[in-house]
Amino acid sequence: MKKNLISTFTGVALIAGVIGTTFVVTASPKLNNEHIVKTEKHPRIKKAITDLQDAIDYMQKSPDDFGGHKADAIRDAQKAISSLQMACQENK
Repeated sequence: MKKNLISTFTGVALIAGVIGTTFVVTASPKLNNEHIVKTEKHPRIKKAITDLQDAIDYMQKSPDDFGGHKADAIRDAQKAISSLQMACQENK
């Protein structure tokens, strides 16, 4: 059970790195390389959201209290999901 909680926290911590590396950009030849155009729709961030939702569901259904950290872990994962969703909306 501790490994699952640690994995969840590790996943949340890695999201910050995912946000910085998810965007694939290319220079547009029509604009003489003056503008950057995004070419990807954030698949890693969307997967991270799905994984966090799965972790929340798992923790909510589990009878384990994860060493007293269950409520905090659920709340923090929900906050992370909200932040990731806002980040995706800002970059459409």
